[in-house]
Amino acid sequence: MYILEPISKERIWGTPRLHDYQGEETIDKIGSVYSASGITEIDCPVVNTDASLNDLIQTEPEKFGLQPGEVYPLIISFTACDENLSIQVHPTDDYAQKQEGMPYGKSEAWYFITPPEKGWIYAEQLTQDKAAITEAVKENQYQQVLQEYPTAQQDLIYIPSGTIHALTKGSLVYEIQQSTDITYRFYDYDRMDKTGEKRQLHVKQAIETLMPEQRVEKKSFELGTTARQREFTIQHLEVNGAIENPADIASVLTILSGELVLGEYPCTAGQSLLLLPGEEAILPGNADCVLATPVPYWRK
Repeated sequence: MYILEPISKERIWGTPRLHDYQGEETIDKIGSVYSASGITEIDCPVVNTDASLNDLIQTEPEKFGLQPGEVYPLIISFTACDENLSIQVHPTDDYAQKQEGMPYGKSEAWYFITPPEKGWIYAEQLTQDKAAITEAVKENQYQQVLQEYPTAQQDLIYIPSGTIHALTKGSLVYEIQQSTDITYRFYDYDRMDKTGEKRQLHVKQAIETLMPEQRVEKKSFELGTTARQREFTIQHLEVNGAIENPADIASVLTILSGELVLGEYPCTAGQSLLLLPGEEAILPGNADCVLATPVPYWRK
């Protein structure tokens, strides 16, 4: 078992609320605290070693149930916002393979620890006409074509790749996503970056990979629930001693609240531990956790 050190990322829409989830205290507008990630751009250090998660995986991929050249296929984060996120689309498998040279696209899911202020997020659209969607957004009429999707605390929203979506103000979520960390911004409220320039949009790519017929999936994710998707399985569980990873691939145990102790190292909200295939461990303490296991469907 390995303890991962979270990485904080500042975002224009971020919030100091993520200081409660291992967020770096020197950053006020934290958009995401990456609790487990092994991609080049966001590679979590491994506590009590000189290595990162990806260092370990590339050295001994079979130890983690992976094949040579594969990165850890999931990214786990705590994401929160004091403003709406950009309207966005993530690439489908087909688009990611053809246009980005990636093995898979980016599906994701949000578990709402704190729901949005207005009780809804943007997800799906009111028309399947891509030209109409493009024109409405161009004319700042995005509200006429986007769905205001109702969301409450403890909801789990699964967003398949190629689906239009955006978190809205007030949200704080446990987020699980595939490790193709590519976002195509469709609309961004004309916001400026630190240099005073409008943030880059990717309208062409967003429309090309958009699958308007797709729908998100919503279910309750209360304690004791298991959610299975094509890309991953997640379990919401209480850990108060023993924990086991029965899978033949490494899984990520992420603490939502409470404390667990590995050796002499206390782990609290916002932290993730990586369990090797078949690994069993004793973790003194008590914590509300999510156990995430990748499904390597892309190998088939």
